[in-house]
Amino acid sequence: GTVRDNSGTALPNASITIRKTNRGTTTDANGSFRLGVTTGDVLVFSSIGYVSQEITIAAQTDINLTLQTDTRQLTEVAVVGTRSTVARTKTDTPAPVDVIGVRELSQTGQADLTQMINFVAPSFNSARQTISNGTDFIDPATLRGLGPDQVLVLINGKRQHSTALVNVNSTVGRGSVGTDLNAIPQGAIERVEVLRDGAAAQYGSDAIAGVINVVLKKNARSGSWVSQAGITREGDGKTLLTNLNYGFGLGKRGGFINLTLNASHRDPTNRTGSYNNTVYLTALPATRFPETPVYVPLTAAQVTLQQQDNARVAERGFDRSNMIVGNSKLTNYAGFANIGLPIGKHWELYGFGGFNQRNGLAAGFYRYPNNSRTNNLTLYPDGYLPFINTDIRDQSVVVGVRRAVQQGWNIDLSNTYGGNSIRFNVANSLNASLGNASPGDFYCGKLFFAQNTTNLTVSKGIQNLGFTKFFNMAFGAELRSDNYGIEQGEEKSWQNYNAPNTPAAQVKASGVQVFGGFRPTNEINKSRTNLGIFADIESDLTEKLLVSTALRYENYSDFGGNLSGKVAGRYKITNALAVRGGINRGFRAPSLHQRYYSAVATQFITVAGVNQQREVTTIRNDDPITQKLGIPALKPETSWSYSLGITANIRSKLLLTLDAYRIAIRDRIVISGRFSSTVPQLADLFKNTDVNEAQFFTNAIDTQTDGLDAVLTYRETIGRSPLTINAALNLNKTTIAGGAGGVRTPAQLTGFGETLLNREERGRIEVNQPRSKFILSGTYQPGPFTVRASTTRFGNISTIAPQDPLQDQTFAAKWVTDVSLGYRFGKVATLTVGANNVFNVYPDKVADPRLTNDNTVVYSRFATQFGFNGAYYFTNLAVNF
Repeated sequence: GTVRDNSGTALPNASITIRKTNRGTTTDANGSFRLGVTTGDVLVFSSIGYVSQEITIAAQTDINLTLQTDTRQLTEVAVVGTRSTVARTKTDTPAPVDVIGVRELSQTGQADLTQMINFVAPSFNSARQTISNGTDFIDPATLRGLGPDQVLVLINGKRQHSTALVNVNSTVGRGSVGTDLNAIPQGAIERVEVLRDGAAAQYGSDAIAGVINVVLKKNARSGSWVSQAGITREGDGKTLLTNLNYGFGLGKRGGFINLTLNASHRDPTNRTGSYNNTVYLTALPATRFPETPVYVPLTAAQVTLQQQDNARVAERGFDRSNMIVGNSKLTNYAGFANIGLPIGKHWELYGFGGFNQRNGLAAGFYRYPNNSRTNNLTLYPDGYLPFINTDIRDQSVVVGVRRAVQQGWNIDLSNTYGGNSIRFNVANSLNASLGNASPGDFYCGKLFFAQNTTNLTVSKGIQNLGFTKFFNMAFGAELRSDNYGIEQGEEKSWQNYNAPNTPAAQVKASGVQVFGGFRPTNEINKSRTNLGIFADIESDLTEKLLVSTALRYENYSDFGGNLSGKVAGRYKITNALAVRGGINRGFRAPSLHQRYYSAVATQFITVAGVNQQREVTTIRNDDPITQKLGIPALKPETSWSYSLGITANIRSKLLLTLDAYRIAIRDRIVISGRFSSTVPQLADLFKNTDVNEAQFFTNAIDTQTDGLDAVLTYRETIGRSPLTINAALNLNKTTIAGGAGGVRTPAQLTGFGETLLNREERGRIEVNQPRSKFILSGTYQPGPFTVRASTTRFGNISTIAPQDPLQDQTFAAKWVTDVSLGYRFGKVATLTVGANNVFNVYPDKVADPRLTNDNTVVYSRFATQFGFNGAYYFTNLAVNF
């Protein structure tokens, strides 16, 4: 048969299932389908945004069906957040869930998944980083203003592994370990579900802020090819991507195998300023800027020095704009598969997974020739710009079998394996302590992480049990093992070749500049296991009242057990109005990365009000130094979260959801400030070590996050042309309990609470992310055209200086507007042209010149609402077949 919408257009990817079985299929690009049935079977036809229909098979062999646009409410079925055997729409769930279809994602014009979600979900934030080592290549993503590791990512409802990277640089999410959403090719995605509620009792560790569930395509006998090209207004950042997706029928009972191939390339962007200090002669003091409160005019000798240096710059043809401050260069290849094969009437064998290969190139800070400690004038007479090359590999595979019925027991047994590795290489650099023998390229080592999860879930739904309308119970067990490791780099990437007793003024920097290699003392390979058992009950006690409860116990081999629980409910005041809310006790286990990561890295940090280059050692939580400092072993973060909201269906065309929340986290894990061996009270702790400055992970604080989510959706059909308008708002505020006095400081560090977590780090948690985000979008489809416009208001953010409050800065709220126009050629192809940030909006520039690295970093690299690339123009061609 064929399925069309109410305008007569073929409806691809519509779902056709046989009720009370797991058999079914989807329509192809022409809206056609083929399915083996028996007289008396009931076929259920459904598609996102359309009213479902049921047809009982009699003697017919063909069905031509029209699905009507659903203007009453958004009826997308949500998988995440419930184990009920009865499908619930996102407005029927007791917790807020955003269901974002692939069309809505692709219409953003963004080239990767994190940025797609960023411009459609206001509670989600992700901004690309610059000059931040590995974080240049893996975007940190947050939910409700919390950390990247406080949101759990699932694929098809199964836990996705985190990356091997722990962010130790001065960016949002410092000290956290997130999940690389960009490793999932967009061509494989059917929809994304964002559960904005704590769910650790249902899914385990990490789900404090919520859960992101990526649902893969499962269509058979149809496919699509999507190709996109784009470039910024400045002429850089050229992006090319192509996705090929195709589904094949598997067997004769509705099985499928859906395959996706993806390739993309992104050129770097550069928004550096012009370096305004001396290049070849002695550097001028940072206090020379009239804009600063510590302004000191240059002396006559300094003015002469500057003039002499300018003459040398002109003679050598030195380019003062030779930094690269912006997006890194990336080349990405990925493949994904999703497979389902019915076995008998009720059982299905399934599997999915894929691989992602990403090669990246990002620049560090320029090493100028007047810095004798980090330069070699024989090798680099004009200084050098070092580059970090990364080889990032991500792979996953899930295999399982499940039984799905409306009556009786449902069973799901699966095994999930996933891994991520990052190899670091440095080019165009040197190990200054090696002198003229230093090479220019170095292998600096590798990070790797792997996770294996075996899960068994059993559930059963019972109609009219006792006084209840519907009763669903689920229980199960999960065994998870984690493995984390660091592989050392080549010796020249980390070794100190300065001769013994070299005078301090003549000591050269050891290790390769920009990213010192991992040392033998950093090399590690650690594993742990975790066994969890869980149970949840969900019941429609009456036609109006839904109650859901969950309980989960997990025991980790490295720190012991944890008990989580959840109670949530929804009450229908009328058919158009309902209230919902819940209470959760959640947790997040400290990652193996946070327990065992150690490295020596070059960091540009603010010291005495000026950006300075320092060699900082991240030491393990169980290092002798941390033990002397009185730092206890890491333990889980625990949380209590509360939510209360309403859903309203107004005039059968307008849907409003409003949800308030509070998330209180105890023993939050942070990375400390930098403890220096030059401080007399601490000097003894660093004796007989090669550590000069140290930072480490610790459960130092408690935080509270309060917020509000509001989503308003209006759907109308004008003639035969659908119109959709969405308005969505997130307000959130995170505060550290007790402020500066709330830092949990051991007795050995009495008086060093400000060092343990200084005001800069407190600001990173409290004000580095927008406290408000508003998205207004509209899509209109007259005939073959699709017109979309969207504007996003990113609220203000602030950066807090480590020592000097006069260097604090608030960056004003900004509106970013996107527009696109698409045209459909028959039933096969759609061409879209558009512009993101069409008005070329940039964030405020850094106000204090001392924080701009002598005018080379004019936009903040510590915090950004939406990046600083300006307008981006794109064209997209999608072909269905």
